[in-house]
Amino acid sequence: MSRPRRLLAAALLALAATALLPGAAGARTVRVFAVGPTFSLDWVVSRATYREKLFALADRSLRTAGAPVVQDGADDVASHLLGPRDPRRPVSTARDLVVLPEDVGLPAAFTGSRGAGARAATGLVSSVASLLGTYADPAAYYAARFPGLGARPVRQLAVALTDTFGRVAVETYAELARRYGVYLEAGVDMARSWKIVCTRRATFTPPPGATRCDEEDPAKVARLRDPDEPTRDYVYEATTPEPVNMALVFAPDGRLISRQVKSYLTPIELPGAGLDLVPGAVSGLRVVRTPVGRLGFVTSKDAWMPDVVQKLDQQRVDLLVQPEFFVGDTVSPSGPWAPDVLKAAGYSDLLRHPSIEAMALPELTGNLYDFPADAQSHIAVKPRGPGGGPRGALVGQDPAPGFAAVARWLVPDPAAPAEPMAARRRRLGLAGDAAGPASSVACPSPRVAGPCRGGQVEDVVWHDVEVGRAPRRRPVTRRRRGATPFTTSRPISPSSAPQRNVALAARGRQAWAAFEERRRGREQVFLVRSADGGRHWGYRTRPTGRRPGRATEWWPSVAAGAGGRVWVAWQDDSSGTMRVYLARSRDGGRSFGAPVAVGRAAPRGAAQWQPKVAALGGDEAVVAWIDERARSADDALPQAHLHVARLRGRRVLSDRRLDDGKPVDLAAKLANAWAPSLAVRGRTVLAAWVDFHTYDWRAYARVSPDAGRTWRATRQVSDAPREPGSADPVESLDDTPRAALTDRGPLVAWTDFRKDSASASRPSRLYDIDIAAPGRPHRQVDPHGARQVDTFSPAIVPLARGAALVAWQDHVRGLGDIRIARVRAGRGGGRAARVDDGGASGWNAWRPALALAGTQVVAAWEDDRDGPPQVFAAAAPAARIR
Repeated sequence: MSRPRRLLAAALLALAATALLPGAAGARTVRVFAVGPTFSLDWVVSRATYREKLFALADRSLRTAGAPVVQDGADDVASHLLGPRDPRRPVSTARDLVVLPEDVGLPAAFTGSRGAGARAATGLVSSVASLLGTYADPAAYYAARFPGLGARPVRQLAVALTDTFGRVAVETYAELARRYGVYLEAGVDMARSWKIVCTRRATFTPPPGATRCDEEDPAKVARLRDPDEPTRDYVYEATTPEPVNMALVFAPDGRLISRQVKSYLTPIELPGAGLDLVPGAVSGLRVVRTPVGRLGFVTSKDAWMPDVVQKLDQQRVDLLVQPEFFVGDTVSPSGPWAPDVLKAAGYSDLLRHPSIEAMALPELTGNLYDFPADAQSHIAVKPRGPGGGPRGALVGQDPAPGFAAVARWLVPDPAAPAEPMAARRRRLGLAGDAAGPASSVACPSPRVAGPCRGGQVEDVVWHDVEVGRAPRRRPVTRRRRGATPFTTSRPISPSSAPQRNVALAARGRQAWAAFEERRRGREQVFLVRSADGGRHWGYRTRPTGRRPGRATEWWPSVAAGAGGRVWVAWQDDSSGTMRVYLARSRDGGRSFGAPVAVGRAAPRGAAQWQPKVAALGGDEAVVAWIDERARSADDALPQAHLHVARLRGRRVLSDRRLDDGKPVDLAAKLANAWAPSLAVRGRTVLAAWVDFHTYDWRAYARVSPDAGRTWRATRQVSDAPREPGSADPVESLDDTPRAALTDRGPLVAWTDFRKDSASASRPSRLYDIDIAAPGRPHRQVDPHGARQVDTFSPAIVPLARGAALVAWQDHVRGLGDIRIARVRAGRGGGRAARVDDGGASGWNAWRPALALAGTQVVAAWEDDRDGPPQVFAAAAPAARIR
């Protein structure tokens, strides 16, 4: 075929594929702005300069002489606003979301006469020491009010700054939201809650963001008020001794509507030499429902934490916001390439999780004394369509599908199309170092960004995204495509409602699939059965026994035993909090007995998560889940641990905690477990999970030789190589371990990510699929080697002679595909085969499950080709997957 004919054919195929994509009925277009200020001391001289800086960055018409400088080339918000659909109802019809970075409120501490010494300091430690002196009086007030606070001077200072943070930061944010009629988010480190105290209610006028005077007390106002404002008739008083890092969310009328507290803190935020903030509860982040999307906020480190983001995905967050002050992780010619690490956060979350349609990352740049930050604000959208949508990249990376808007950087990238990656990253790294606080190169002007001290880029980026997608069901033509041993992909229980989180079990030629379907605004668990190895599926049943719409049911798991016994486990909120339940069928899944609560009674509000069930002999089963009944010694925070129970019939025979790692100091309040998995072979049980007790996520496993009565010692599954020239291990971000027991012993497949210390000269790997026997060397299963390709969510079934089949979610095209490979004892994957028959389509597939029904391997996954995500399945002879 001639080149013109090939081009014409390609264009027609692309057009046809686009026509097959389902319409997004009910979707709304919203404009998202990621605002990235560059810190400098000139905009924290006073409350007025702080306010003027943020307003000038939001509105170019305010960039006048005498105002704090905004860099040349920085875009703004005001000139691009969509505005509300109905100006008479700006709150309910808003179409604009403005997001500001993490910690953008922290510099408010340096404002005013009490901050003069801090502004003159040469380092962050000495600046904090200065503030300890000037805020001594409000600090003493709070020490008396909250016993024990005085023993923690840095925490005490953060609480003492409540009035300053409220007056300078909170009011500025509220005024911005109200002035421009937008939903607005901004980060601040301050007391979790506060109230307004005034001198006289009768004459009080609420400031921006407030609605009333909560208490009348002139003496308290006089004591806590800023000395620079001796006539102000109100103050902000902390009502808790807990300072936190949080994202504040404001409505277009200036009201504060949500406080989203960061769950996982960085070393500088923890006790000791840090800010001594309090982490948010491990399950504390919630969807914020607004006209501009179902918003989820993952402040900095939370965006890499699998438990945090998976819980937001379960709540159907469609716009993920990652406020960042990516401090210390800068573009440099040595060490990990910081943009690669950043790509493994919100952008990878967007690919990994079905509900997330777009993500926005606003970045605070500049040198906060000796702490530099130079990351780029960016906005990304879910890859869809034949080409995967817009393509872009962070600095020093090749373009990737989904990046829709990326802030400028210090120098052009790439300088030349043929520049080798090692030379390119070295050139960029030298420019990044030149902007840091130790640089000897002074900037000629604060208006110009460049490779000079404090020359990091300041910018505003924006993009239109779709939220509230509710595509109509419109089945596409199904046919097998390409060389694959799998049958045509088909939905197992077609529905106009979205489905997700499929789990599989099989015994002989029979297979069962449990999944969630959204009905009456809540997820409901259903079960369907196949009698022919997954080629056809029968009618659906409701194993939970709940009345439809009365409870939210999440994360089903299914197991099949002898004599027609089928077990289904799930979690639901019928008791007022998330608890794990199990139901048993004795007729092959046609009917189920009443559900049984699993585990001992937990303290009120202690949630249980992600149950996994496996069938033992006779009428016995074993269940694993994540349980938040424990509390940390410091701050009494909920701790998530792995529990396991044995059941006989409807009786719970045991309940014990399985994870037993001693947390390092940094993880003392954050040592949570997540993502349990179970496998059974005879009376042997293998449990796998990931754990944060080493202050990173690593996969672990334990074996029980006697059906869960006793357990052997915990073994680490993923290795922990050392940093070059250091005794410290490489930071790991393992996730979704999946256990299998072969005839030659245990195997665990998992999603593997680790910081790459050599990535300053070549692109870092992202998320790989690895496999290992506990305590043995790991092997990569996916075929992408060292390429920068995201792969997630493995599923595994054992075969004979120590082999296994592993399927996963693969993003080599940007969009999600399902692939599978055979792994052999002691070796990684072979050639990967495509499971779903999407070909080069523009739809996505997520989160596969596998089961072995006789000689057939059954695969099921989530797929959005028909419109709303549906559970699809296909089957193949296991022997044909090589």
